[in-house]
Amino acid sequence: MKKQFLFGLLSLLLIIAVVFGACAKPAPTTPTTPTTPTTPTPTPPPLKTLKFGAIIAMNNAQGLQTKKWYDLYAKLVNDAGGWQIGNDKYEIQMVIYDTQASATTAKDELTRLVLQDGCKFVFGSTGAAAVDTTITEPNKVMIWGNDFTNASSDPKVQYYYTTGNFFTNALQYRIERDVAEKGIKSYVSVKPDSQMGRFIDNILNASWKLAAPDVKNLGTVFVDPSTVDFGPVATKVMSFNPDLADLNYLGFIPNTVPQTYRALADVGFKGIIFPGIMSPNDLANIVTMAGKDIVEGGEVFSQDPIGYQKDPRMLSFIDAYIKEYGKLEQDATSTLNAMFVLEDAINATQSVDVEVIKQYLDNSKKPIRGVMGWTELFARPDLKNFRTICGGWSHPIQKITDGKLVNFATATLKDQYLFSIISGNKLVDTYKAYWLQYGYPKFPDEEKGENVLNFSDLGITGQD
Repeated sequence: MKKQFLFGLLSLLLIIAVVFGACAKPAPTTPTTPTTPTTPTPTPPPLKTLKFGAIIAMNNAQGLQTKKWYDLYAKLVNDAGGWQIGNDKYEIQMVIYDTQASATTAKDELTRLVLQDGCKFVFGSTGAAAVDTTITEPNKVMIWGNDFTNASSDPKVQYYYTTGNFFTNALQYRIERDVAEKGIKSYVSVKPDSQMGRFIDNILNASWKLAAPDVKNLGTVFVDPSTVDFGPVATKVMSFNPDLADLNYLGFIPNTVPQTYRALADVGFKGIIFPGIMSPNDLANIVTMAGKDIVEGGEVFSQDPIGYQKDPRMLSFIDAYIKEYGKLEQDATSTLNAMFVLEDAINATQSVDVEVIKQYLDNSKKPIRGVMGWTELFARPDLKNFRTICGGWSHPIQKITDGKLVNFATATLKDQYLFSIISGNKLVDTYKAYWLQYGYPKFPDEEKGENVLNFSDLGITGQD
C-alpha cells in the first residue's frame, strides 16, 4: 500500500514538472534587424552609333587638317560619354575617305558612304553638286558641301545644304574697299584656267565694280592648274602695269600662291598683291623665297581665330586641337561650320531622323557659332527656293605686317548676306518681297558694331 502511494506521488510530481516545464517562459533572445532587400544596379544600355561620313582630298594641308577637326569633334563627344539625343545615347563614328583630289574617286567614295556604310549625314563634295545629288537625293541623304553654281539650290533638290560660297562675297568686298582707299587705280586678276576659275573671276570682278568703281580692271591672266613655272604668268601680269594683282581663288591650287609671289618678285613687281587665302606656312615660304617687301600690306582672308573668337565653347575646341595635335593649324579652321549647324538641329529636335532634322533646317533663322565665327542658313528666293539651305559665315580679315598675319577687321555675317544680294543681278526687289512674306533674318548682336552694310542701304528702314 505504501509502495503504491509513493509510486502515485512520483507520477504526480512528474506530470506537474512536465506541465510547468511546458508553460515556462522561454529564455530572452536578442532581436535581429531585418535586412533591406538590395536592388541590383541596372546595366546602362549600350550606346548606339551615329555615323557621319566625309569625303576629303588629303593631298594638301587643308584636307589633312579637315580630317583632324572631324576626328577631334568625335573624340570629344565620345570621351564625354556620348551624345544624349531623345531617349538614346550615341557614340559618334566618323567615316572619312580620301578622294585623292580625283572627281572619279570622290564619286566612288560618296557612293560607298551612302550605299555601303549607310551614312545619312555626309560632309564634303565631289566638286560638282550636280554629281553629288545623283547619289544623295534618291537615298534621302543629307549632304553638306560647297557649291559655286546653283545646282544645290535648285528647288527640286531637297537634301543638299551649303555653308558658304553664295553668301560670302562681302569678304572680298571688304578688302577691296580697304585697298582702294590706299589709292590704287588698276588691277589684274590671276585665276585658274578652269570652268570654276572663270566663274569666280566674273563674281569677283562684279565685286570690284561695287567696292571700288574707280579702280580699272585691266584683264585676267588665266593659269593652267598644272603650271610649275610661274615666270610667264608674272611677265604677263607685268605687261599690264597694274597697281594690284588679285590672286584670290588661285590659292585653292596647292603651292600656287607662293610660287606666283616669287615669280612676281623676280620680275620686279612693286604693287600690292591680294592673295585671298594665305596660311602662316605659305607666308613664311614667301618671305624666305622673296623677302618681306613683296608681301607687306597685303590683306588676306584670316584663318586664325585666336584673338578674334570669344566664345568659351569654341575656345575649348581650339585648346583641344592644340592639345591633341601640338599646335593650332589654320588651313581648315572653318571645317566644323556645317557640323555645328547640324548639331544645333539635332539638339533642337532631339532626333536623328533626316526628315525631322530637314524640316527644322529648312525653316532656320538662327545664327550658329563656329570655330572661326558665325554661320547661318538662308533661303534662295532668287531661285524660287524658300527653304533655308544656303549658308554664309562671318570672317575675320588679316593684314600682313612685318611679315606676319595680324587680325584687324571682320566681314560680318550681315555684310556677307546683304552684299551678296546687292551685288546680284536685280536681286534686291526679289529679296524684299521674300522678307515681307517670311520675315527678316536674325544676325548676331556682337557683330553690330562692325557692319559696313545695312538694310538701310537697300532702302529699308527699321530693320538695322
